[in-house]
Amino acid sequence: MRPFAKAFAHMFDRGALDLEGDERRQIHREWDRQRENALSPSDRAEIDAIFSRHL
Repeated sequence: MRPFAKAFAHMFDRGALDLEGDERRQIHREWDRQRENALSPSDRAEIDAIFSRHL
């Protein structure tokens, strides 16, 4: 019974289902990082355009 329960739990693991959410959070972190490094408002606008197209 134990191996079956382990396999069933693995199939419905929350972490496996949240890969898209993890990727989206990683993109947003990088987006914020790049915005902080922008030298001018036009740089920031270009960064926003690039990242918003990706999402």
